[in-house]
Amino acid sequence: MGRMIKSKREWRCTNCETVHLRWEGICRGCGKGGTLQEVILTPTKVKPVATVDQKALLRRSKNSERAIGKRMLAADGPDHAFDKIATSTGRIGHITNIRVDTVSKNYVVENKNRKIPTWMADAWLLINQKAVQFNKEALLHIEPPNLPKTFSAEGQEFKLDTMAVITQTRHEELIRSERELQELLEAREVDK
Repeated sequence: MGRMIKSKREWRCTNCETVHLRWEGICRGCGKGGTLQEVILTPTKVKPVATVDQKALLRRSKNSERAIGKRMLAADGPDHAFDKIATSTGRIGHITNIRVDTVSKNYVVENKNRKIPTWMADAWLLINQKAVQFNKEALLHIEPPNLPKTFSAEGQEFKLDTMAVITQTRHEELIRSERELQELLEAREVDK
């Protein structure tokens, strides 16, 4: 948060609105006496200067968003409805007020490069270790009790599903499998 500047005072003439930095008996603007009124200025916030660590974190976050955007477009393909506003990595950013990082053919993606609770990091590490040990895929299912059960969008109410975390590599494999299946089904329809 920005630090606050201490309140400052000024004196404003009620007759001509001339501003004085200190009280004077006679207004320099209009020459009348007894017209200066004290005004307390509202404290203003000073924008904090980012530290080197904060700048590095922001740079890492932006690089991470670009990398995920590239991977999603490579796996899923672009959504042509967003051709005019999406970058080459499918990133649409916050300028559009859509407020997601990437749009691909089938996904809207928000990439969070933030610290997560220790319990979640520990659970994700454990499930990845067990997945390797048992030659399985990692899936972390999260259903916090404080998560809303529904959400509103487009004037309708929808059931909010629980969160399932999988590796990006596995996600890309699933996208490719879905695309291959869709192409196979479309080829069968053409053959009929």
